[in-house]
Amino acid sequence: MEDRICLLCAEPQLPNGITKKGRFFCQTCNREWILEKRKIPRIGKNILSSEEKTEFLLDNLSLFNSAIGLEDLMQRFTELISVRLKRDKIAVFITNLELGEIKLAYYSTKQKNLQRAIKRITLDYDLSYGILIESLAKGEPCFYKFSEQTHPFYEFYSKLTGTKSQLVIPILYAGTAVGLVTIDYDEEDDSYFLEDQEILQIVVGQLAVSLRNSLLFSKSENQSKNFQSLHTAALTLSQLYLNNHDEMVRMILLTLSGIVESSLTCLVENQTGSSKAKIFKLYRDLENHQIQTNTESIDIEKIHSLLQTKETITIDPITNNDFETMGIEGKESMVFPLTLENGTRCVFILTKQNSRFPHDEIEALNAFVSLARITMENSNLYQNLSNKERLEKEIEIAKEIQSTLLPRKAPEAEGFSFGGFMVPARGIGGDYYDFILSPNRNELFICIGDVSGKGVAAGLVMATVRTILHSLVRVKDSPWEILNDINNYLYSSYKEAITPRFMSMILLRWNLITGEVQYSGAGHGNFYHYHANSQSLSVIETEGVILGIQSDISRFRNESKLRFDSGDTILLYTDGVTEARNSEGTEFSEPKLKSSFLSWIRLEPKNILERIYSELKEFVKEQEQHDDITMVAVRKI
Repeated sequence: MEDRICLLCAEPQLPNGITKKGRFFCQTCNREWILEKRKIPRIGKNILSSEEKTEFLLDNLSLFNSAIGLEDLMQRFTELISVRLKRDKIAVFITNLELGEIKLAYYSTKQKNLQRAIKRITLDYDLSYGILIESLAKGEPCFYKFSEQTHPFYEFYSKLTGTKSQLVIPILYAGTAVGLVTIDYDEEDDSYFLEDQEILQIVVGQLAVSLRNSLLFSKSENQSKNFQSLHTAALTLSQLYLNNHDEMVRMILLTLSGIVESSLTCLVENQTGSSKAKIFKLYRDLENHQIQTNTESIDIEKIHSLLQTKETITIDPITNNDFETMGIEGKESMVFPLTLENGTRCVFILTKQNSRFPHDEIEALNAFVSLARITMENSNLYQNLSNKERLEKEIEIAKEIQSTLLPRKAPEAEGFSFGGFMVPARGIGGDYYDFILSPNRNELFICIGDVSGKGVAAGLVMATVRTILHSLVRVKDSPWEILNDINNYLYSSYKEAITPRFMSMILLRWNLITGEVQYSGAGHGNFYHYHANSQSLSVIETEGVILGIQSDISRFRNESKLRFDSGDTILLYTDGVTEARNSEGTEFSEPKLKSSFLSWIRLEPKNILERIYSELKEFVKEQEQHDDITMVAVRKI
């Protein structure tokens, strides 16, 4: 007898309830499908046998049980599905009903330019989008053709990706849609989508649980980062910026924009009896990681209703006349009003261009605005101190805060040993060094820099650059691109200052797996590389230009690499080391530094730095220290 083949599970079975149209319920997979009579089974493109389904399920279970972040989960899941289904374009969307939006979490395709172009798609949870929202609301899979959809989004998506039809599988957790899995097809043929649907539905339930857990973990991690930001900001704002009002405001706005990634953050400030309000604005380009600041004045009559705000509110900028007057545009703005003890009225405004503010971000913002109020009150009180008291307090608190901003301990990177320290010349210095380990512990950024000038003014710049650097290394790989962004901030913030601020820097990006070191320089000079195999020392000359001098430094672009082998050691330093002078005016110099470095090379990096510093102190004896002394040493064990 001819075999009857179920095209879904490819198992020969007797039909159960054949209809007039030749449909039946397969006794193996228990789904209605087309029954075909043929001697040679025709297996569909993606049909899985029972054994393959079990193997596929185990592969996914292994993935979902792994402790990985959201992006890694999305990448591995879509790659696994892509290999199994032999499909190139697979996407995962995540819903946020609190914000009423659906955001693309990951788009898997071999076309990398398309992957970059599509990564920021966000949809409103709006019925006008049609079939996508309908599938999400009903919690049911669907297959549809783009040519049959009327919303402009589908035409845009089709032109961008080349998609003609799409399979949508809702991701349901406890009956609630937390996202969507979609497969894009370059044709309208519906021959195989049921096979793809069957395979996806094997694992979409497991994905829902894993996705939910990952989102909860991500939310918890963000809250933890917010609390850390608040703690750091509390130290920085309450201690370092009390004597410089405008710098204090810039730091407040910078920290606020970092907590929620707002495109525009501003403070409206109206002092008692003044007919003018001062508006401090900080613009943040979230795509290109550029930061710009602007300060202007405005008649209070033009923003009267805004200054009368008494409580935290959410505003649609398009519908608010005061916002139009101030040139504020976007999708949603948060307004945080406060009045200081001296009667000054202040309004913090944060704006997002393409999204809304979730509840947990609003909580963090409220906490930070309360902190900012205390800082501003302290600043007003601080202005009333006598000059002598203020100077002594300035040095004391600045020194304390700087000690908290520098690394307290070496990073925990297996196979490496670290050392680093700074001795400021005037209580607080403008030198800076840092170790920034990536979350996956595969990469380490090492930097050393020197701000022009000394004392609190230089310390302010150092603290701000540290904040920007820690933000940039999470989103940019190239040391030169990071240096370029820091230059943009320094130039735009201090170009009109009475005393401009400049900074030299060396930034290294260290791949801890391959041992490759990529580095760029910004007018800082040299560093040393000791090769254990040949027992030789290389002087690595960095190039570039000092940051903050000019707006465009692209012609000074420099990027180089070096190989770091087992036993190798590098030494970075500032000119406070080589230019330290004794009573006769003789400098410690680079030759003495190299000689000292080589003589103690067999010690641990931190001990090497201690011995070098001891020799330097012996050289200068009781001579006054005129510049900050900073050194960093790293060895591959």
